[in-house]
Amino acid sequence: MSKVSYMSAHYIDKKEMGWLMKSTTETSKKPERDLCLIAMFVGTPCYMLDLNRVQIGDVLTRGGKLIKSFKIRGDAGFNGEPREVYVSSPELRKRLNTYLDWRVENGVGLGDHPDYYRGLDSDLPLFDFAITFKQVGKKRTYAAGSLGRHIKNLLRDGGIEEPSVLSGRRTFAITLHLKGFDIAHINHLLGNKTLETTKKLLIANPIDMGAIAANAF
Repeated sequence: MSKVSYMSAHYIDKKEMGWLMKSTTETSKKPERDLCLIAMFVGTPCYMLDLNRVQIGDVLTRGGKLIKSFKIRGDAGFNGEPREVYVSSPELRKRLNTYLDWRVENGVGLGDHPDYYRGLDSDLPLFDFAITFKQVGKKRTYAAGSLGRHIKNLLRDGGIEEPSVLSGRRTFAITLHLKGFDIAHINHLLGNKTLETTKKLLIANPIDMGAIAANAF
């Protein structure tokens, strides 16, 4: 992912988010899953491959309660450091609970014990999209192309003119910054290697000048 594409990825503001969620509710064949997917997309700093690797057992305790945070599955973080994803947003937790309950009610991915993980198989992926790989010599690289295409289609159907798989991380960061949280903490959550990368991302924030001017009098 180039820094240029990261910095220019579309920031989804509150109004656009409302339309996106409404459109998904009305048009998706699996609205419970897709609304949860959007919530994870903008409510966490995960990349597509991160999201694709999340399993039921990452977000639920054995007793069936939502966890507070989980470690990124797979190799160490993209900058060489492990990353922790926090599942603390009330809206995100609501969407997760609704989706997980839907899976139980519809028998999607049940496990072999009704009292563990709400009866779901803890080793199954949270979202049902394939991960592909490419072997070049001794190096194997993985990709979440199917999930990425699905996310972009949801964004496009929701009125986002230039959908990007990086819009989630950018929206996550800018939303926190607009709410007054400091750059150091946002940088830590994003897992960026340098503070400068996060600063550039936030400086490129598409601020509504009219909204600022409205506070002058």
